[in-house]
Amino acid sequence: MGFSGGGSNVTKAHTHDSTVVQDGGSLAANVTQFGLTNGSILYSDGSNIQELGIGSSAEVLAVSGGTPAWITNTSNPLIKVTKSYTDITALEMDIYTLPQDAALVNIWTDITTVFDVSTAVTIGTGGADNGFVESADFTAGTGLTDATRGIFVTSFKTMRSTSGTTDIKAYNFTQGGSTFTQSNTDNQEELYSTTVRTELAQLYQAGQVLVGENVCKASWFIRDTAGTATGDLKAYIRESDGTLVATSTTVLDVEDLTASYVERTFDFGDITIDADDMICLNSDEMTNGGVEVQSYNTNISNGLLYLLESGVYNLKTNRSMKMTVTYACAVDTQGAVDFYLQVVD
Repeated sequence: MGFSGGGSNVTKAHTHDSTVVQDGGSLAANVTQFGLTNGSILYSDGSNIQELGIGSSAEVLAVSGGTPAWITNTSNPLIKVTKSYTDITALEMDIYTLPQDAALVNIWTDITTVFDVSTAVTIGTGGADNGFVESADFTAGTGLTDATRGIFVTSFKTMRSTSGTTDIKAYNFTQGGSTFTQSNTDNQEELYSTTVRTELAQLYQAGQVLVGENVCKASWFIRDTAGTATGDLKAYIRESDGTLVATSTTVLDVEDLTASYVERTFDFGDITIDADDMICLNSDEMTNGGVEVQSYNTNISNGLLYLLESGVYNLKTNRSMKMTVTYACAVDTQGAVDFYLQVVD
């Protein structure tokens, strides 16, 4: 419809196609023309009409801040993510980025092509690599795995992404190769959030089986009896003077520890151990409390244990850590998997 009057200011009619031959008439589908992008919709902000461009695939229309918006369809009961062995990087596989204020309440794993190496894959976050799924043998056969659910699911802990997005990953893909294990224990060592005791360093001398081998992971048995520890534990490989060689890709959120000892694994990639290198568990990024790590009142063959106290490595006489180190690691050369995620707001 148009308006006319004196002067040069004239409000012109809407543009119509040829089916409307006169000025005016109703706005009609396939008739009225707009300067809009394909697939967009119009809404009112109370004063003017606004355009909302079309969303991405699988997004749904919702209300955000009092206006219409496209958001990730977290109401869908299952989100399918397809991955293969080619998606494994640094012993990890990216699965999904959990949006802020969403929660991943469960995840199922369907092996479509068996993997040839990985026998104990876990699913979690950088804070706890087994928070959603404890362990699944990806070499056992095709079909849905029957793995034990992790603490995020069983106690509804840390399922929600509150301060930003959270990366959900599968961990521990390299299980091939060999292991060196010191499984005895009759003692424990303490690590604290202060500078008093912040690192346990197991040193490997010439002649020890790990020297000259490529190490890809190490595990310790850790607990928090007081339940007050906060912050993170990391693992390092260092030279004997403390020079950093490698940092673990795994970070352990100590709030996930319990009062019982549980084996916790830290991945490194493939790092060659030289004579007198040390594999270390470090608490510099803990912010409160302390943790206990199982040890044994006997040295390993061609090995020594050091404790970093107030910045100085002190020898722990006749002591070794209860730990397992995986070396000469093999990698998967086949395998495909579908992950089904149950995500809710």
